[in-house]
Amino acid sequence: MKQEQAPFWEALVAYARQRVVPFHTPGHKLRPGAFSRLQEELGTGVFALDPSDQVEAPELEHDFVRALDRAQELAAQLFGARRTLFIVNGTTGGVHFLLLPATGDVLIPRFSHQSVYSALVLSQGRAVYLPTAYDPDWLIPLPPVVSAVQRALQEMRPQALIVTHPTYYGTVSDLEAIGRLAKENNVLLFVDEAHGGHFLFSPELPKTGLQCGADAVVQSTHKTLGSFTQTSMLHSNNDLWFSKAVQAQQVLQTTSPSFVFLGALDEVRRVLAAQGEELVGRALELAQWCRHRLAEIEYAELLPAHLQADPTKIVFSLRQLGLTGIEVERILRVDYNIQVELSDYYTVLALITLGDTSETVDKLVHAVRDLAARRTHLGGQPLPRYRLDFPELPPAALSLREAFFQDKELVPLEQAAGRVSGAFLTLYPPGVPLIVPGEVFTKAIVEHARWCAGIGWYTRGLMAGQKVLVLKDNGGRCRTVR
Repeated sequence: MKQEQAPFWEALVAYARQRVVPFHTPGHKLRPGAFSRLQEELGTGVFALDPSDQVEAPELEHDFVRALDRAQELAAQLFGARRTLFIVNGTTGGVHFLLLPATGDVLIPRFSHQSVYSALVLSQGRAVYLPTAYDPDWLIPLPPVVSAVQRALQEMRPQALIVTHPTYYGTVSDLEAIGRLAKENNVLLFVDEAHGGHFLFSPELPKTGLQCGADAVVQSTHKTLGSFTQTSMLHSNNDLWFSKAVQAQQVLQTTSPSFVFLGALDEVRRVLAAQGEELVGRALELAQWCRHRLAEIEYAELLPAHLQADPTKIVFSLRQLGLTGIEVERILRVDYNIQVELSDYYTVLALITLGDTSETVDKLVHAVRDLAARRTHLGGQPLPRYRLDFPELPPAALSLREAFFQDKELVPLEQAAGRVSGAFLTLYPPGVPLIVPGEVFTKAIVEHARWCAGIGWYTRGLMAGQKVLVLKDNGGRCRTVR
């Protein structure tokens, strides 16, 4: 097979062009019919490319599974993997596939994505945590350093380690060194590479997880490489664990995946094989140009290079003008018709991808310059600078899975000490849980959460009236502190 082929996409398009009379699902019968407003926006092509399990490929006996296998083999070849899975429920699904077979301890950085935690609700594995360090100036979580990983591997002897590469802000660990440690300690290394699919296509970007020795990685192809939202790929160099991930996929993923999504992954891969370096290189040029122009704006601050290995993530702040990142996001949307990726107390994150142009970047720079000028004219004090003195990780009475299935109740936060948490309590920023289901509220955590609430620091999981969710009978595992 050759990278210029797209076997699944081509077989799907061929079926649409055959104009087969369908007496099979889906119910729209490959045409918009009565759904005129869908046709107006989507055209007829999406309907024609949406059969349930039919393709036109005589050489494959019209078997969509064989066509998909070939497409996945080509993706594995491109991304440097032994095996690849196309995923239609995002990197969240891929992380679930990787962790569902776990039966031992899984070492995860505390700031890991929600999908890692939910995977361990489904799994028999048990989460053990690497505490998170923070940059004191920007309040962003930092990926684990090698020495911390080494200590944890020696002390905990986990079955697997999962690392986020890069973080949402574009920060990376020394993944090559971590990969060597994982191999030396016979620990599986999985990488949540949701935001790093483009790393393969430029030497200016960090190495990929597979290049650093990971057993498997999951990439959100839709985030940085242009496929449709919720389409991802799982790449593996561990045949034994890949077979387990395939079994997990058969349990967790729909038996009726969208052929539009699968076909798009195949065609995007074909284009990336031919033009990936050029497309990602152009995105890098635009990002550098954007950063340079934003840096020229008075009072605008950019996340420094030592915190950002991926320059396509434009992280900036107008905190010197008294504007939170959340306020900047709202103003950009309302006044300038620009929507950024995310915001937190200090910063705004704008993504530059292969879908951007000099015109879109110019609009962003113009808007930030104009906003800064307006704010300077009005005056205003810089934002107060807070410290993130997180309490120590609380003791765990139950696993995530055990806590998930327990009955729960709401109690006032000030009465939560000694109770087993039934939910996550997570500060934004930086998105790191103070406590997760199954852990015991300590007095330090209660006091910290109350302090954050007092200064208006948004905390996910803190209900109206400053109430939190705890296990109804305290899990029968620990004594209530009064």
